[in-house]
Amino acid sequence: MKAVLNRVQRWDGFVCRSVAMVEDEEGRAAPSIHVRLSAREGSRPKCPRCQRRCPGYDQLPPRCWAFVPLWGLAVWLVCAPRRVRCPEHGVHVESLPWSDGKSPVSIPMMLFLATWARRLSWGEVARVFRTSWESVERSVRWVVDWGLRHRRLDGVRSIGIDDVHWGKGKAGGNFLTVIYQIDEGSRRLLWVGRRRTEKTLRAGLDALGAGVVSGLRHVCSDMWRPYLKVVAERAGQALHVLDRFHVAMHLNAAVDEVRRGEVSRLRGKPMARRLKRMRWRLLRRGSRVRGKAREKLRRLVASKMATGRAWALKEGVPGLLEVPVGDVGTGVHEGVVRPCDAEPTGTDEAGGTDVGRARGVADELVSGAWGVVERAGGGAEQQDPGGDKTQLWFSDV
Repeated sequence: MKAVLNRVQRWDGFVCRSVAMVEDEEGRAAPSIHVRLSAREGSRPKCPRCQRRCPGYDQLPPRCWAFVPLWGLAVWLVCAPRRVRCPEHGVHVESLPWSDGKSPVSIPMMLFLATWARRLSWGEVARVFRTSWESVERSVRWVVDWGLRHRRLDGVRSIGIDDVHWGKGKAGGNFLTVIYQIDEGSRRLLWVGRRRTEKTLRAGLDALGAGVVSGLRHVCSDMWRPYLKVVAERAGQALHVLDRFHVAMHLNAAVDEVRRGEVSRLRGKPMARRLKRMRWRLLRRGSRVRGKAREKLRRLVASKMATGRAWALKEGVPGLLEVPVGDVGTGVHEGVVRPCDAEPTGTDEAGGTDVGRARGVADELVSGAWGVVERAGGGAEQQDPGGDKTQLWFSDV
């Protein structure tokens, strides 16, 4: 038993004196294994702050530390630590290779519990290994704190930003903002914060440091507006990649908005029949529409109705997303508008609602490092003041 312990655990400056099985005096608990350790003869204790060997001061009563269980039996390390007189830091309890501070759980046990906490719930880990939930929580916290103190961020070039729902309900406090590294060969969590607000994301970027944020080359996120705003302010030099799922969701929402507006405008007219029972067909991916529904979509597109043109534009966006950023240029359809070309929502001169109009038609999709496609407003369609051509604006993308 001593040979096994000496092989799996180093006792620098200490010696394993004995290993014994101790029965519970009341007989209510299973027996446990006690490993008695003592300082090696002639060794001097280490100061816990500077790790220098200094003269001893006195010796404290024996203490116990929880160790990794063996064969379902609890294992305890028993040792009487010494106190050291450091000329620089004064009198302190000596540094022990298996202990950190005043924790009653040894470092190997904390690593053991934290490893299993990644696979099981903390409560289940505590029940299986006959410890407390608090011990599991402290072990995970110790491992995380150690990792944060020793991690290096000099190689972070690409990060992802996302929100995670936890708890019950949709209140702001039930969301977490998560920042993680997505560089090739390195996938790791960097920061987690409560809520999904601009303040939370700014705090996360501040935690990474100005050097890391200024060195970012790619940022991937969904289309939550606080995230878009903060990324544009703090990491404008990085290429902002948007989640394709949210792009498709907003495209479908825009097509459905165009359809509803056109149905209202054509109510009572023969052309309105072309849009009857077309909602879900328009929202499906074109490659999945078959038979009569496919033929009806073709006729709708050929009719030059706004809904047909909106659907055709939606179907063309996935192909546009496959194009490398460097190849995107003046070939983009001139109905696509950059975010910088859109005016904010307001009221037009006639007093009606004006959901935003373009200050200029985009001749490029990519401006600087941004590859974002947006609609300038929320209306079904808008007339080009320079001609009779109708432009469709896709918002929130």
